[in-house]
Amino acid sequence: MYSAISRALASGSADMKKLFILLVFLLPAIVAAETGVDPDMRLRVKPVLCITDQRTPTCDIAFLVVWESELLGYYCLFNDFGEAPLRCWNEQRGGRLDDERAVTESFSYWMTSDDVEHKLAVVAVEVLRMDTDDRRRKRRTRHVWDIN
Repeated sequence: MYSAISRALASGSADMKKLFILLVFLLPAIVAAETGVDPDMRLRVKPVLCITDQRTPTCDIAFLVVWESELLGYYCLFNDFGEAPLRCWNEQRGGRLDDERAVTESFSYWMTSDDVEHKLAVVAVEVLRMDTDDRRRKRRTRHVWDIN
């Protein structure tokens, strides 16, 4: 499969390049779907993307985390920043949490039940850095019709 994608990209097909870029962004979601998450649990996080640059190296952002389950039970929300749960719900089918934090690297939120080792649902939050050493980006864009 990878060799077919490589050949298509080398041939210069614009549609294949768009498809490849789309696959790169969807691959984390596809991998998360294949890690054995529980189909009865839905976890949504907004936003799932933060873009930083040299002027703002961290994202001071408020995340909205919403979960729903088909089954009534005991559920806990975790993230990569600590070992303790952010919050737990007892005998619930859904919940929400507003989580404000400053982030500098990608991380994940996940839900568990009584067995905290078994993740029921996982959502990755990506931090993209737009820093570049390309001097062409720093140079002012000019056109032949600019008078300045």
